Amino acid sequence: MPLIPTQRLDKRISIMKKTQHKNENYEWVTTWEVDRTIWCSVKTQYFRDYQETLGTILQDTVNFIVRYDQQKPITNDLRIVYNGVNYEIVDVLEGTYIRDFTTIVAKRVK
Repeated sequence: MPLIPTQRLDKRISIMKKTQHKNENYEWVTTWEVDRTIWCSVKTQYFRDYQETLGTILQDTVNFIVRYDQQKPITNDLRIVYNGVNYEIVDVLEGTYIRDFTTIVAKRVK
């Protein structure tokens, strides 16, 4: 029995991938394009967690919980856009919650 009901996957995020193409001046330009859009549950840090992670790599992180079975794998070279804010993927914890869900630990891009 999963700890998170399926109906809690009520937030929409966009997974972005880095692409390179030539602009009008024939220069190579790197941009982020939408790879796919998926449903998730968002777990933000509580104040106590914020105090504990202050000054560490986990400061300003958000956990996105998605379904375990994805069409394409989620890797660290991708980005997430949630509510217009970009997040860099720090870690992907596959198979959490009895292999029903995957937890994506992401940090806000500054």
